[in-house]
Amino acid sequence: MEEIREAVLGEADPQLALSVYEGDSASLAEVLDGLRTLPFLTERRLVVIKDADKFISDHREALEKYLEQPSSTGVLLLMAKSFPGRTRLAKKAAAVGEVVACEPVKAWELPKYVSAYARRAHGLTLGQEAATLLVELAGEETGILCGEVDKLATFVGGGEGQRGKERIERADVERLVGNNRQYSVFNVIDAMTRGDKGEALGFLHQLFAQDREAQYRAVGAFAWHFRRLYEARLLRDQGVGGRDIIKSLRIWSQKEAFLRQVGQLSIDKIGGCLRHLRDVDLASKRGASVATSLERLIMAFGGSSALEQSLLS
Repeated sequence: MEEIREAVLGEADPQLALSVYEGDSASLAEVLDGLRTLPFLTERRLVVIKDADKFISDHREALEKYLEQPSSTGVLLLMAKSFPGRTRLAKKAAAVGEVVACEPVKAWELPKYVSAYARRAHGLTLGQEAATLLVELAGEETGILCGEVDKLATFVGGGEGQRGKERIERADVERLVGNNRQYSVFNVIDAMTRGDKGEALGFLHQLFAQDREAQYRAVGAFAWHFRRLYEARLLRDQGVGGRDIIKSLRIWSQKEAFLRQVGQLSIDKIGGCLRHLRDVDLASKRGASVATSLERLIMAFGGSSALEQSLLS
């Protein structure tokens, strides 16, 4: 919607040129009046109907009639979950305007998606390696990814020592995005599998110091990583090679470290960690400290002590 708004209205004041309605309560007369009202201090007006399926169903014939002679200064944006192309309304809309299918971006398309956004929104080149690392660190939600690209654009365009750059490098992504929750959790788990409890505790304390939401979201981030390890270990036990595991699970960065973790952890141990994280989550809802529970997991991990058996069995 934001891209359409910018394309239609440019720098015009939205209070003067934009009307937004909910589809289940929008009035046809009010919508048509908004489209036909001459714009003030701008060339066009934009009328948006959110969740427009009911509005379309209730006023299909009136909308078809409107599209026969649409306003020359009003733009109607119908945001519907379903808009079959074979209907008369869809055909008329395509004839006088444009029908855009807003399909979710597939996971494997995300690096290409963020690279295109960086070029379109900021005139910057985001290479394949940097783009895939960004997806690995920030996740697969397009809104979050675009927000991270915006931050990176500001960083490379105006940060100290960065002025004048036209390309976002892998190092930029590591420096700006690399301290996020998932990246920090990966480091904790990697240190755990290497048997370095001190380093793992250090990464954990750093995570809680830098991330104010860690108390509420760290368990989910740990569980996400262990679930991927569980899936990878299942594939490995079925004879799937490392390269195919990486491809199947869409591991964008730190591939060797990830495969090392897979090789060092048994299914039983990963499953035990997931069960412990479930218990940590339940306990946190009763007021228990997530940080303390995760510290106990780190200390129990990698040994044969009674504590490990009680935590991970």
